[in-house]
Order: sequence, then C-alpha cells, then structure tokens
Amino acid sequence: AKLELKEITLPPLKSSEVEIKMTHCGLCHTDIHMQNNDWGITNFPLVPGHEGVGIVSVVGDACRSLKVGDRVGITWIRNSCKSCGMCQEGRGNLCAKGYQGVYLASGAGCWGKEPYNEHGGCFSKVMRVEEEWAIKVPDGLATEAICPLLCGGGTVFEPVCDYVKLGTTVGVVGIGGLGTAAVKLSKTAGGVVTAISRSERKKDAILKDGAGSFILSSDPEQMKAAAGSLDVIIDTTPANADVAQFMDLLKFDGTYCRVGIPEAKDAQFSYNFIPLIFTQKKIAGSIVTGSRRMNLLCDVVMRNQDYFLNSSEWKAETVPFAQVNEAMERLVKGENKGWRYILAW
Repeated sequence: AKLELKEITLPPLKSSEVEIKMTHCGLCHTDIHMQNNDWGITNFPLVPGHEGVGIVSVVGDACRSLKVGDRVGITWIRNSCKSCGMCQEGRGNLCAKGYQGVYLASGAGCWGKEPYNEHGGCFSKVMRVEEEWAIKVPDGLATEAICPLLCGGGTVFEPVCDYVKLGTTVGVVGIGGLGTAAVKLSKTAGGVVTAISRSERKKDAILKDGAGSFILSSDPEQMKAAAGSLDVIIDTTPANADVAQFMDLLKFDGTYCRVGIPEAKDAQFSYNFIPLIFTQKKIAGSIVTGSRRMNLLCDVVMRNQDYFLNSSEWKAETVPFAQVNEAMERLVKGENKGWRYILAW
C-alpha cells in the first residue's frame, strides 16, 4: 500500500527524551523492505524512516547533552537498555536485551519490545526519542552527507571499525551506494581497497572514488587470480550469492562480513566446515552501529567532507515529502539519479 499523510498522536515525552521537529529524512531500501514486509517482521500500520535530521524543540528534564536548537540525526535505533556492557560502551546496537528499533514492534522480537510502528519513524514531522540516540550533527556537515550516514554509513562503518586498520587489504562486494560508502570509509581508515562486482559498469567510477583495484566476480579467471589476497571482505549486496567464491579470496585468518540483508525467503547459506577450520577464516555479520561510533563517523566525514561528497555514487537527490511514493517507486526501479533520495518537509 502507498503511504498516506495522516495525523497521529505521540506518547507523552519522557524525561530522558528530546522532541525534534524533523526537516529531512533519507529514503533507504530498508524502508521499502519493511513496507512490503519482505523480512516478515513488520507491524502495521507503519510510519517508516530511519535516516532523519531535525532540530531539537523540547528537552526532557533528565537530558544533559542536548539543548533546544541543536541539529540532530535519528538512526535505526531509538533506545537500548543502557545497563549492559555493550550499552555502557556506547554500542547499543549490540544491547544484550536487544535495542528498540526506531519503528519496530512485536514482529521484530527483542528489537521491537514497544509498539513504535504507528508513530516511531522519521517520516513523522515530530519525533520523540531518547537523548542518547539523537546524534548531534557537527556544524557545517551537509544534509546530503549526514542523512545517508545515519543508516548506510553506520552499517559499513561498524565492520570498518572492527576489521580495518592501516594496511588491511579490504574487498567490498557490491559498489552501489552502500558499497561506495564502504570503499571510502575503508580507505579513510588506511585500508587498501578492492571493489568486487558482477559488472564492469561502475568500474571506472569506483576506482576514482577510492578503490585501488577491481575484480569482476563473474570472471572465473579474475577470481582465481585474486585468491588469498584479502584480509577482510565487506559484502554489501542484498542478493544471496555463493559464500565460497568470496571465502576463496580471503587470506588465512581472514573475515567475510555480511551487511546486505536478503529477503527472508532466501536467507540461508552453507559452507564447508573443513576449509573453515583449517584456514581459520571467519564468517561474520554486522548491523548498523551504536551511538559512540555514529558520533565518531560524523566526525570522520566532517573532516573529509569534500572526499565523501565529491563522488559519482555518493550523490543525493532531494525531493519533497509529498513525492515519497513516487520516490519509492523510482528507487525500486533503479531510476534514481543519486544513491539516496532525501525527503524534505
């Protein structure tokens, strides 16, 4: 069903929350997956959106770090338990009790303890969220930079922080918007980056955007020549491909990290335990990032804003919220001019 503009009632503001007048929100493929219930976790009715930017208009009595007038970003997460080890480290994305998704409800299990589906998403003109998860946007950081960071950027920054350091050889599978972010963030962290794609259509562009080399995954000879060359692979594609072909590209003790989420009906994979054991390679997953790393990500991009924005792929097209359904349709068809639409009130 198409989205409709409706009045909703927000729950009362908690003392630990801030109220935000939203100005913009990036449109992510996840919002379309959730709208279509592709992962089987959606509760309806649904207010989607999780790459929101707005201005703090009210501050709860217990809030200490934000003030009225601050420009903030809202991510996929709106709350976590605050008491477990991971939350104490600012990594609430790995909260032991499960974080509260910004617009998730009971269908999402421990990530949807409260029914935020009806009013929680960033497609709302007004939001109320926990202060910790209203990420202060650095002065001067452009909207077209911050909106995509709040989901896609954080999604790939998490494995970059975990696995990439100076000299790490990094393979990035899929060179759309998410992959381009992974290439740029890996290079900024000191990685030596190889882009991996089934098509050469974006080869020249991704080499200009920071990749040092390119592998055509549909060419068996190129894949064979690159065997054992990578320390880590970040797979950004949503398609369920054969994991073995990428595991062969890893050095011993290397890590294949999957961030692209396939549809629930096609989310199974298999791999032989014997080479996994004898090579000590690892298969991992990663999902979004916590408040500490999101703040760090904003600082990283702020310091390198020209590099991140001057990109053939990292281009955002701003459209009014009145055109949200048309933007969703164009994104599904691949007709968008940039890698992200940014919706504006």
